[in-house]
Amino acid sequence: MSIYYKYDWDEQNKELTVYINPTEAFYECSVEYAGNHEKLSKRRNLLDAARKLASDVLPKGTVVNSYRVKFQQFLIAVLDEKNGATRELLEGQACGSYQVKHNETLKDISQMFSVDENSLKKVNHLESDTIFTGMNLKVPCYLHTVVTSDSLLKIAQRYDISRESVRQLNNLDTDCLKIGQELKIPKRFQ
Repeated sequence: MSIYYKYDWDEQNKELTVYINPTEAFYECSVEYAGNHEKLSKRRNLLDAARKLASDVLPKGTVVNSYRVKFQQFLIAVLDEKNGATRELLEGQACGSYQVKHNETLKDISQMFSVDENSLKKVNHLESDTIFTGMNLKVPCYLHTVVTSDSLLKIAQRYDISRESVRQLNNLDTDCLKIGQELKIPKRFQ
């Protein structure tokens, strides 16, 4: 049985969205395939399974630029085809924005969002750890769509981050959420 049970094809962007079989436990799936352990080889497994599905369901010769891997409504990874390599999408809509406050350091911000300092430097094209008050930093994140049973606390626990980091990244004043609302969730240490 394949790890993926369905797919959506985006002809305009040449992007295949694949959905992980719901019989897979979310935690097991995220740790095994998108987590920190043996990161490259597990991501290759995700990519190889997505490539196999694409070859089975798409017309022969179809070019695929990237694969979006989802488990239910959660985006687990974006795997780009680039000379057979994989990389996470750290720019564009997969980033939140944070304005640096007085006396904050890159390390402080990294710890606040539980994001690796090197990821922050990379996505913001920083050569050093030097940042300035008022500077807008991109923060690598997942996108989460709020469903009926969600609360800010449940979402924070699901992603193993603090409620405050979700509030900060989404400019939320309260814990009140709306069904269908998209939240930026900081990506944990890489």
